[in-house]
Amino acid sequence: MSESKSRKPLSGGWIVLAIIVVAVIGVPMFITSVNDASARDVETQLLELDLPEGAELIDSMSKAAKLTGSGNGMQYLGVLLIESDQGAAELQTFYDSLDETPGPGITVAPADEPLEFHISDLIDGAGGPGTFYIYAWGEGPGTFFEQIDIRGR
Repeated sequence: MSESKSRKPLSGGWIVLAIIVVAVIGVPMFITSVNDASARDVETQLLELDLPEGAELIDSMSKAAKLTGSGNGMQYLGVLLIESDQGAAELQTFYDSLDETPGPGITVAPADEPLEFHISDLIDGAGGPGTFYIYAWGEGPGTFFEQIDIRGR
């Protein structure tokens, strides 16, 4: 006859340690992921819009963080970098005419001019002549996610 080994149940200390690890690492990672997904939604909405005649998409990006101002809270930004032979005013008129603009509206800015938030280091090809940022601010998933994410500080 073979002798069977009995398994020892997990001790309470290991369970408490696992709960602490999930709370300290898992919850912030989950909150960060949810906020990043909200910013990607803004970028996706911009990518789904038609480009103006003769414009070419160079790059796109999204960012969830405290990007402007002071205080606490998250901001959700989607950005396209396009090249166009049209000017910023003409491009702004084109995007203003679209019915399906995300959030508070779309802003067009020449890529060679500084913005109140720094994205030129996050997006490839920025700053050349005839390149423009097309950006929009989006809504977050809710107050809990916006206030708990440490990037909103």
